[in-house]
Amino acid sequence: MKLSYVRNTLSLLSVIAFVQLAIGQAPNSGATNIPDHVTLTWAADPATTMTVTWRTAMTVTSGVVQFQVGGRLSKEARQVKADVNIFAADIGESKLWSATLVNLKPRQKYSYRVGDGEHWSEMLSFSTADPKTPAFKFLLFGDSQSTLPGDPPYNLWRNTLHNAYNANPDAKFIVNMGDLVDWGQQGAHWNAWFAAARGIIDRIPEMPVSGNHESFGSRDTSKPQYWVWQFTLPQNGPEGLKEQAYSYNYGPVHFVVLDSQQEEQKKYGDILKVQQAWLEADLAASKAEWKIVFFHRPPYGNMAKRTNDDIKAAFCPILEKYHVDLVFNAHDHAVARTHPINGIIYYVSGRSGGKTYPNLKKMEWNAFFYDPQDQPMYFVVEVKDKRIIVTAIKQDGTVIDTLPLDRKKSKLQTPRPEKKKAA
Repeated sequence: MKLSYVRNTLSLLSVIAFVQLAIGQAPNSGATNIPDHVTLTWAADPATTMTVTWRTAMTVTSGVVQFQVGGRLSKEARQVKADVNIFAADIGESKLWSATLVNLKPRQKYSYRVGDGEHWSEMLSFSTADPKTPAFKFLLFGDSQSTLPGDPPYNLWRNTLHNAYNANPDAKFIVNMGDLVDWGQQGAHWNAWFAAARGIIDRIPEMPVSGNHESFGSRDTSKPQYWVWQFTLPQNGPEGLKEQAYSYNYGPVHFVVLDSQQEEQKKYGDILKVQQAWLEADLAASKAEWKIVFFHRPPYGNMAKRTNDDIKAAFCPILEKYHVDLVFNAHDHAVARTHPINGIIYYVSGRSGGKTYPNLKKMEWNAFFYDPQDQPMYFVVEVKDKRIIVTAIKQDGTVIDTLPLDRKKSKLQTPRPEKKKAA
């Protein structure tokens, strides 16, 4: 079977399931014997490991990753058996396979494919990190959630992601800031999201943040089960919130991911309190040059009725105590950064999908504000040892804000936004 046919068929299945759900029909999961939803993440050291997760139909009985240094696989390719879990979604059951490749060589490009020995994914590739690199780049995306009929299955997210990667093919990984999908407990939304992200998240790792919509399946809310099941992430978070909160290092930066969805998960206990002790211990142990923290709901947002005072009280004093440099948030769909607040800049990350709000406004704490009504956007974050440059870019490449942070200067440099096309 030709690969182009397989790829088109999988995309079509995602679209059909999404449309069927919207009109009240009961679609199936869309999974086949051919692996799909292939996703790279780091569950351990980015220099020597890579984790691969994918989905198949229930009829598939085994899963392996074949991989080798270089541009192709040979008879000497290594093979690792994957663990499997049943993904019991609202649109039917499928199998989720995951394997962490270990003892990899740093700074190397690897070819890989996943399958059962008969049915394979396309040939793909990834690169391991340089553990001593002083400089790298990553891509960051605000809410990618999409709804019918305004954005047929996640096309705006697809275009934003692919435009960002095509303009920055040297990016090392991706961060999605929560609300990846509009209904996080509905499989058809995930089918459409993964179909849109295909070709990128199977080449560089996706290190996501959970948002409030990841808990939505109906009028009731739950833990973000579908989100946790589909992304294999570091297990170093607090008990009860493994993978919803986690941390990792890349180059001179220590990254921390938190779960701010107390409102949706309060029936399970106080998740903010659970994270406080873990966050303090995690930051205290880090000797990284830079500390960047991600969580969905902003403590300094752009809607008057969204104060998020509980999140501010739980997280911000700890972030300030350990001199976190930069905090990225989402939720409000504005592009907005604060003046330094007790040494920290908070940056609301806009939207990479179709949803906008009519009531955003610049707040007194904002040094920069932009309401992205016209088109989605993304961020490029460049780390250069003693310097970080954050650039906010529209889907069409127009730069709307640039923020340089410089360790060598006594003050954070915050020039006026530029209006030019990204290189």
